[in-house]
Amino acid sequence: MTKNENVHAPAGGVVRTLLPAALGWLLFFYWWTRVAIESEAAAATLAVAVLALITLSILLSTLLWIRHNIALAMNGKRGFSTRYLRPVFESDWLGRPLIFRETSPAREGTWFVIHADAKEKRYLPHRMIMASVRRPEMPPL
Repeated sequence: MTKNENVHAPAGGVVRTLLPAALGWLLFFYWWTRVAIESEAAAATLAVAVLALITLSILLSTLLWIRHNIALAMNGKRGFSTRYLRPVFESDWLGRPLIFRETSPAREGTWFVIHADAKEKRYLPHRMIMASVRRPEMPPL
């Protein structure tokens, strides 16, 4: 992705996010309007001014934060986090090559037997088999 490409969310996701938020804000202002109408004019004016200031500050800070995050994403730098890269283990601390035989069972193994000698280290997967243990019967009370 180049720096000049536009990245947009799907329209359905935006509508599902913004519609409930807009309806919530409308409900919020509706109830504050009802409260303001029943109070004195000076108090109502102050309440409306404070709510407008809070709304504008929330909107502005949100837009600035979104712009900041988009700029970070476009540059490929996302703060202190990096993309996870699965480590590749080819040798141990002594320089012996690590040999994983039978790769598909290795993913399903519950425990491994490790055979190490001077030249290499081999990992062999094994499945743990649990035997069902019968509990002794409790005497009736």
